[in-house]
Amino acid sequence: MESCWLVGLRCPEIRAATRHNPGDGVRSPAMRGQNNLLRVAAVLLGIALFGSACTDAADDPTTTIDGATTTSTDTGAESTTAPPSTSEAPTGTTMPPSVSASPGMDQAVVDRLTEQIIELIAATEQVRGLPFLTQPNVAILTPDELAARVRTDLEDEIDSDELAVDTRLMQLLGLLDPQDDLESMLVDLYTEQVAGFYDGDTGELVIAGEAADLTPLIKSVIVHELVHALTDQHFLFNDDFQAMFDEERYDEGAAFQALIEGDATYFQLLYVEQLSLDEQFALATEAMAQMSATSILDSVPGWVQNDLAFPYDSGQFFVQSLVDSGGIAAVDNAYTARPISTEVVMHPKRYESGEQVLEIEAVDVELDGYEIHEGSSHGEWGIRLLLSEADVPGTAAQAANGWGADSYQVLHDADDVVMAMTYKGDTEDDAFELTDAFIAHATETMGMGEGEGSGGGLVFAAEDGRYAFIDRIGDGLVFVVATDAAAGEAVRSQIRVP
Repeated sequence: MESCWLVGLRCPEIRAATRHNPGDGVRSPAMRGQNNLLRVAAVLLGIALFGSACTDAADDPTTTIDGATTTSTDTGAESTTAPPSTSEAPTGTTMPPSVSASPGMDQAVVDRLTEQIIELIAATEQVRGLPFLTQPNVAILTPDELAARVRTDLEDEIDSDELAVDTRLMQLLGLLDPQDDLESMLVDLYTEQVAGFYDGDTGELVIAGEAADLTPLIKSVIVHELVHALTDQHFLFNDDFQAMFDEERYDEGAAFQALIEGDATYFQLLYVEQLSLDEQFALATEAMAQMSATSILDSVPGWVQNDLAFPYDSGQFFVQSLVDSGGIAAVDNAYTARPISTEVVMHPKRYESGEQVLEIEAVDVELDGYEIHEGSSHGEWGIRLLLSEADVPGTAAQAANGWGADSYQVLHDADDVVMAMTYKGDTEDDAFELTDAFIAHATETMGMGEGEGSGGGLVFAAEDGRYAFIDRIGDGLVFVVATDAAAGEAVRSQIRVP
């Protein structure tokens, strides 16, 4: 899936150890000295954001009607170029946006929505402090059409074979139940509560519009997406972000996404803060209603929900820290001096101090009959997710803190899957703590029973053939899991504690 600004989705499938974190708590401008109502609205805004997607759009020749430029697209929609906005904003383009609408939509409704979109473009420029260099194109679809478009794009782009490997690994790790269908889960998740999305490839903003007047909640979501369009024009992040996932730099990509989404969420909340009390009340009421209607989101494992929330919650926390230390200029500068790991997003002081990822050799193993599925780094957030089913509250956060570096590789054949991971902690105590957490994870979450000492490490062998191996030396450790014990042993023999 190219340049996907699905809310919370970093790549066509959620990997076995995805990397995000809402656990640091949200500090937003809307929460400072405001009433409890706005606090509720700020917390619930993230729910309304679930359901973005990415797509491509094709342009056909234009004709002029009644002084406005109308564009026909291959979907049959007509687009009307809106008149210039008179709202004051940072100096930038004076060109009006091109707004297209689904066939059959009432023109009066389209005209009214266009007026509001122009106002929101100006509001976005004001709140973010940057002008649009070129006006974004806007497509207005009915909610059903938008949901269908998202579903079609997802189904076209998701790789079912890769998802099957991910599913097997997550089941092995105890993160999914045997009956869970990850592909259906993801498609259903991203077509529930669809509000809109920014397409980074085409620069198009796609929104759902049915009534003539946008609600305060939907307006705030549009501002969020407009911030994406605006910052992409200034900082050209889209291609670099996509490259991180194409090159399997997943933890780095998750950190960069947290900056991008945190930026949009922070300024979305600034916009909300400027609304009237009546509008804030309406926004909170609608957000709470949407929360009660998220049946699919509520049904998925907690770690999936947390991973979806990470770039918004922890990203906004990270951006708040940047603003506190250096103002909006610090946010702009972060697109050049990018956060390189989820660790520094979760602990902004480490970003400010310039903390780097430790050197670690990439895991590179071979197994007859097996293919490499992926190789990357879990990062601190990925390790927290991996351990998220721990029985003792706080175990995952405490064990993952102190992350210095890690490398992992996943291999598979038609029936089995293996993951081999190496890790270096900031200190020996950090590695010791994570080792204890992995032992508890293998014993309890994975249901492997008690391990036995072997070659200085600990081997877990389940009756159904599942295998795990854990070893630690100093500040380094090794963690191997496999659905087949022979494959696990073969990988173990090739890997060393860093």
